[in-house]
Amino acid sequence: MVALSPLAVATGSDRRIALFKPAALTDERVTHAWQLLDSILWAFQGTTRSNWAITNPDVAEVVVVYAQDHDQRITGWRDGGKVIVEIAAEGLADPAVQNRLVYPFRTQQVLVLLERLDAQLDAATRSAVSDATAQPEAPVDPWSFVEALRTLRSVQNSATWLVGRDGRAPVLWLRGDAGAYATDNVTVQAIRSGSLCLNRLTLQKGVDPRGGPAQRSGVELSWFAGYYASSQLAPGLKPAVRYRIAQWPNFGLIRPPPAQLRIVAGLSSAAANLEEILVRAKVTAEDAIRTLNALYACDVLIVVESDEKRMEATARTMVQPRAGFASFLRNVRKHLGLGA
Repeated sequence: MVALSPLAVATGSDRRIALFKPAALTDERVTHAWQLLDSILWAFQGTTRSNWAITNPDVAEVVVVYAQDHDQRITGWRDGGKVIVEIAAEGLADPAVQNRLVYPFRTQQVLVLLERLDAQLDAATRSAVSDATAQPEAPVDPWSFVEALRTLRSVQNSATWLVGRDGRAPVLWLRGDAGAYATDNVTVQAIRSGSLCLNRLTLQKGVDPRGGPAQRSGVELSWFAGYYASSQLAPGLKPAVRYRIAQWPNFGLIRPPPAQLRIVAGLSSAAANLEEILVRAKVTAEDAIRTLNALYACDVLIVVESDEKRMEATARTMVQPRAGFASFLRNVRKHLGLGA
């Protein structure tokens, strides 16, 4: 039990918290959860380290939402720096989500959560103050997320789900074979436009997002992750090497512009290196490089050796007569009177 004195006086800050109820409630447990949280905040007002006042989400530091609510405003609040607390019905808890209450929850759990949120907000304030003297961030590998997708595709563990987080905030859910992912519509558009920096996400073990955002093809995620990763060729690609594609990506879903279509169509009919792609598809170097990177991320590029290299490889692998066999042939010719 958390021991609280009825005479205790808050010595912290004035905090603002909002209870953002979903528009349509079909589960009575969710309604009861909101009522319970509201009652606890009212009953313990003035007894916690900081004063927690219920207000509207626009001015609140903390916004409490339903875990299954995919309202686009929630993403906006999260991106704007607000702390999001999720309330879930029983059986929907994700142990990896720290700021989450699962109904039915106890008063002690709420009070512990408030103390943790208080410390989290204090840390954020201190961080903002020290930003001016902070050391520059370590460079982020632009290919880390793409290579993670390629590794998952090779492992083929479709029974596992991972959650991609930006800090502590979940951004997307990824199946263990990279064949499917799930996120809200706002994040999907951010992925497709390149405004979401995927290589800053950390992948952790998560739960199946069943009942949440609709699942989408992992090819879509791989294509845009590769396309926006860099304007330079991926480390695994070389400008002088000739490539072709093993199969077309799902362009019905990706909907690429004409320049990308011309590049991929050319690689489906004949192998080409970077310089040949520029001439054949009549595209800019950046278009060609980014499209090759996207194809690389989707694992559909195949290296094609030149005829000269194939002839050299064939010559090296030809079996030469051994000395003993040559001597045997000379002896046979001599025995038949054919000369040495």
